[in-house]
Amino acid sequence: MKVLTLDFADREVEHAFVADNLTKSLPLIRLSLFFASVLYAGFGFLDYHMIGDQLAEVLSIRLGIVCPFMLTVIAISFYKNFGNVAQALLSLSMLFAGLGIVVMTAITTWPANVFYYAGLIMVVIYGSTLVRLKFKNSVAVSVTSVAAYQIVAIYINPIPPSTLLSNNFFLFMASAVGIFATYIQELYIRRAYVYTQLLTEEKERSEYLLREAQAASHAKSEFLAVVSHELRTPLNAIIGFSEFLKMEMFGPIGSARYKSYAEDIHSSGKHLLEVISDILDLSKAEANKLDVIEEEVHLRAAVGSCMRMLQSRATEGGVRLSTQVSSWALLRADERLVKQALINLVNNAIKFTPGGGEVSVSVTCEDDGGCAVSVRDTGIGIAEDDIPKVLEPFGQVESSHVRSHEGLGLGLPLVKKIIELHSGTLQIESRLGSGTTATIHFPPERVLRWEAEQKQWPLLSEAG
Repeated sequence: MKVLTLDFADREVEHAFVADNLTKSLPLIRLSLFFASVLYAGFGFLDYHMIGDQLAEVLSIRLGIVCPFMLTVIAISFYKNFGNVAQALLSLSMLFAGLGIVVMTAITTWPANVFYYAGLIMVVIYGSTLVRLKFKNSVAVSVTSVAAYQIVAIYINPIPPSTLLSNNFFLFMASAVGIFATYIQELYIRRAYVYTQLLTEEKERSEYLLREAQAASHAKSEFLAVVSHELRTPLNAIIGFSEFLKMEMFGPIGSARYKSYAEDIHSSGKHLLEVISDILDLSKAEANKLDVIEEEVHLRAAVGSCMRMLQSRATEGGVRLSTQVSSWALLRADERLVKQALINLVNNAIKFTPGGGEVSVSVTCEDDGGCAVSVRDTGIGIAEDDIPKVLEPFGQVESSHVRSHEGLGLGLPLVKKIIELHSGTLQIESRLGSGTTATIHFPPERVLRWEAEQKQWPLLSEAG
């Protein structure tokens, strides 16, 4: 931006700014010109009381030249190409208004010729602030009008020196204030335009990057979904055939080692199928393709089913499972997804709890009427800085105990996605070496009612 003229060095940027500024300020310009023409004509009332023989000439300047020109500019401003001549016509409007007063000063006698400078002050300030002249045009109009007044007041229709000195003092001060106001106003308008353009460019860049990221994420999710789907069919066959071998359904295998290998194949295949299922569900959730089939979900039955399913795994690891519940909620949710979330949380807790530890599930009614299901373990815990990491897909914490367990770090991210699909949240509280509490919060609108705990309903009786 040039310091003196305030024009942008780049002509294209300058043209873009002028067009943008005109579009935004055009209603104000029209209103200002209309009000200026009304004021200019209204001062004819003073002419009537101050001027004698020259009244017709003065009114012809006001009502026959200056005011019609301003109204004509307003009319022209409605044409689409007005921007090409806007500054020229606006400058001429203010210049005609100023020179009109100078001519009135030249043709009138005392006292009118002495006091017309006051009208010139109004024209200078008005043109500098309301008509939105560019700084250099405002300076040109002000300097030309003031210079013409000096010629008239000194040579054509001389004004007493003492009076002229007083008039010039106020006229010069008004011109200086007007020019300064124009400079500051345009400077801030241009700066605001630059900042707006930068923000717009940054917004467009951010939106572009967001679209690119979403496209990449969508492509990744689609790829994972396709690969997972393609792997499930042969993997199910491997699991099925290995189960036949393990159970010796078609007769003895002949060697105990073959049976052991079949059990390993079957176990590894089931684990891999679980991982693939998690990948498929997570990719569907990220692609917004994981459908929520809402139905009534008895939380007690869902928790009981998960606990019985994982009891044998907990027993193998020497981990005790327990529940701490005084009442159960009836939810409006997707039963399969709720069970999947609970299984992932409990399974995760069992996995990272050493033998002799405990994993407990509790259900509480929150103050707002929502439902909180907490899975608390006495395991290795998570460092506070690592909690955000474990909530990201494939995010794992560097730890010897963690590395000793299989997994891709999909459990907690999948739970988070599932609960978010139910308008809920997942909260992780943990301290390294002191265990972890994972809590899923269902909002009040998901809770249909609460049911008292019935001790005769066993949760773990079906487990060994």
